[in-house]
Amino acid sequence: MGREAELATAADAVRDLGEGRASVLTIEGEAGIGKTRLVQSIVDDARAHQVAVFSGQAHPFERTRPFGVVAEALGLSRRSPDPRRAAIGVLLGGRSTEASAAPAGDIQYRVVEEVVDLVETLCATGPVLLVAEDLHWADSATALAILTVSRQLSLSPLLVVVTARSSPRPADVERLLDDLAAGHARTLKLQPLTSDDVTVLARDVLGATPGQALTAMLAKAAGNPLWATAMLRSLADDGMLRRAGDTVEVSTSDLPASVSDLVFRRLRDLPPATLELLQIAAVLGDAVSLRDVAAVARQPSADVVRQLGHAFDAQLLDESDERVVFRHQLVHDAIYQHIPPSARRLLHREAAVVLVAAGADRLDVADHLMLGAERGDVQAVTWLRDAAREASSQAPSVTVELLRRAETLLPAGHPEEDAVASEVIQALLRAGQVAEASSRAEAVLARHHAAEVDTPLRVGLLGALALQNRADEVIAVAQASLADSALLGPADRVMILAQQSWALTYSGDPRSGEAVATRGVGIAEQARDAAMTVWALTALLVAVGRQGRFGEALAHGRRAAALAAGSQDMRSLPLQPKFFLGLALFDCDLVDEARAAYREALADEFGSAWWLSETLMADAEASFVIGEWDDAVPGLIAGEQAARGKGNELLVAQSLAYRAIIATGAGDLHAANELTAGIAAPLNGSPLSYNAGVLAFAVSGLKSAEGNHQGAYDVLLRCWRFDAARECRYYHRRLAPDLVRLALALGHHEVAAEVAADVATGSALAPEVPTVRSMALRCQGLVHGDVEAMLEAVALARRAPLLVEHAGACEDAARVLARVGRRDEAAALLTEAWDRYEQAGAGAWAGRVRGELRALGIRPGPRGPRRAPDGGWESLTRTERAVSRLVAEGLTNGAVARQLYISPHTVNTHLRHVFAKLGVSNRVTLATAVNHLIE
Repeated sequence: MGREAELATAADAVRDLGEGRASVLTIEGEAGIGKTRLVQSIVDDARAHQVAVFSGQAHPFERTRPFGVVAEALGLSRRSPDPRRAAIGVLLGGRSTEASAAPAGDIQYRVVEEVVDLVETLCATGPVLLVAEDLHWADSATALAILTVSRQLSLSPLLVVVTARSSPRPADVERLLDDLAAGHARTLKLQPLTSDDVTVLARDVLGATPGQALTAMLAKAAGNPLWATAMLRSLADDGMLRRAGDTVEVSTSDLPASVSDLVFRRLRDLPPATLELLQIAAVLGDAVSLRDVAAVARQPSADVVRQLGHAFDAQLLDESDERVVFRHQLVHDAIYQHIPPSARRLLHREAAVVLVAAGADRLDVADHLMLGAERGDVQAVTWLRDAAREASSQAPSVTVELLRRAETLLPAGHPEEDAVASEVIQALLRAGQVAEASSRAEAVLARHHAAEVDTPLRVGLLGALALQNRADEVIAVAQASLADSALLGPADRVMILAQQSWALTYSGDPRSGEAVATRGVGIAEQARDAAMTVWALTALLVAVGRQGRFGEALAHGRRAAALAAGSQDMRSLPLQPKFFLGLALFDCDLVDEARAAYREALADEFGSAWWLSETLMADAEASFVIGEWDDAVPGLIAGEQAARGKGNELLVAQSLAYRAIIATGAGDLHAANELTAGIAAPLNGSPLSYNAGVLAFAVSGLKSAEGNHQGAYDVLLRCWRFDAARECRYYHRRLAPDLVRLALALGHHEVAAEVAADVATGSALAPEVPTVRSMALRCQGLVHGDVEAMLEAVALARRAPLLVEHAGACEDAARVLARVGRRDEAAALLTEAWDRYEQAGAGAWAGRVRGELRALGIRPGPRGPRRAPDGGWESLTRTERAVSRLVAEGLTNGAVARQLYISPHTVNTHLRHVFAKLGVSNRVTLATAVNHLIE
């Protein structure tokens, strides 16, 4: 009644779904306003259109059950006859070998990815409706899964419908709804029915028009359809309605003021034994098994069935899927709230005891413990800590809730007080609540505390500070911890030294970072601890790499990867040695090997959640440097999305910088300006961020393209001075050539000479890396007009696949050759640069080279289009074609990702581009188009 606009919107969504288009509907409103009824109409409409429906509902007292709604909707249980669903159920149970071996929090990532893949597989056979009701009671892992499914399957025939009360709602549910809205979900906020709608509703219930007095009484329902119908049924049951012709009138003005009052009135008529069972059922939830009610009541099931018959007769209860359910959640809420608070606590506590004794998982009953235990209940504390350990890998945020409650239950001065506080801090860290983790750790460390928690607290504090990029504090805490090392074991010392090394290196003191990491390697080797040796080696390779000793860093990276491959204990650490090996390979111009390492890291089952954004970004950077810009952009976008999910603003800035460089090279200065606006803060900060080199390269390139050479010079010089003062050579290849060229053009010859001398010194540290030597020779040749140095620089640059270094060396050499009259050689090199730029799609840079050719008096002849057309099969990149073929074969994004060794996030971004270029709207039409084009 009165939902014509909402029904029309829902019908549009179902129609879009039938045409293969994805969408999301969120339905919000107060209890009893009609959310469930609207959902049922959507479900009916979907089924009438041959849509597969999967529906789950959150229930009271289940926020500690990870993925509860998703598991119910998709049938994820270890007892499922479907092996795939059973495997996810095993992960949810947290008892598998792989679950116990995974880093905390990674199983949550694995489950989400498996859920996405399962839903996508279901979509491959036809359109799918996924419903998640009453999210105001849902756990945080469910919210994450729904958001990820909605984002990653936006190109699949999937309609996601979620419902939630307007208030109150947990913060994670508010974030979910905000994120869905930001992703263009349609929000239906159900308003109270109008008086005319209520009259129509009453006529439907009564079979006659309500009279004036009854209409006035129904106005007290304030447009809530549940309350209005409950009012009518109560009046009818009590004989208070009389029919007069075509109208029905009321014979009393005495009416309960709310649904709760109405339920109370009905409760008064029930036998005491029935009321007691109703209260137990309400404590257990809004949909419970009779077996559980009987167990908590300690009564035979037959007696329970008989006594609850009175509640069925009073229309308080109903049956659904072999469970007893309250007729409406407001009925449940009314009965639950009618129980005195002290009695509620006792019943929750008793329910927990009985259900655990009956074999229920601690996570399934943890909410009862949280609601039923009182301060001083040490047994409840033990149970909650056990439940928290079960949840730690599946849903870190649930772990935080459990441990917070355990902490409040401990009596003051209890011997386990510090241990529980330490567990809370570790849980906060794993859940990403790093600011609170660090502040709480500092507070405990500042007071007298148990000796056995000192080291875990210090290690946790270091991790939290590192994730917040608070390098100075990391260094100070590490120094203090190592100075008081009586309780530190070798592994603890290595972990602290590794954190200290990274902080020193990234804050601008790589030499000290190297010294600290070297100490760590020595301790780990002496202890014969492979895992800790890997930690120390990764810290060491970063430190020496920042100093420009790239070959040495690669040796450390190869050793760390080999140790990890031969060790059985690496899975206990959120570390990805293959990712760090990839970084070292990349710095040595071994781009193909680096990409293979990144993709092995992405394919690795463990550690992927921790390093996803970093690995995606590194692989996209590799596509950028070799000139595969069409493939780089989707990877950069996917990496940025993953980085935003982790709150890693430095990586977000890095993605924006590379995309700005691509936009500048292509000549889209408007887009480049928009992108660089997002990196102003880290580039203008003091001190500069550790990735300022690439940010400066992006901004200076844009300024040069706009003719602001002084501005470009100032940006590069500031970054160069910052790195030079700290002996960081990592970004020399990005900064030095442009800085030397601009310095000479602006008359700053002493700066150009200084930079050339510095990079010459740096090249001696990595003589095996072609582009490092090439860069040094370029700078020397520009400063001294040395033709031979420039030609050797070009020869070296040709040995590496790097676009900017190769084409840039050709351009610089051509300018020097032209000045000494060697025009033919200059023209040949400019043509070589022109080819590389056109192949990458850097039209503006190619245009610059054409201008230089014309300045030599050479008129470049017309060429056929080097860039792919805007649409059709020929417009697709190599990767886009591969993705299209695999999708046409029916593979899911996850399966495509595994075959191509990329991320599902990147596959999704590629598909968006493919859909736009081929003019298709769904995977079915894509498959048809691909098969036709291939034939």
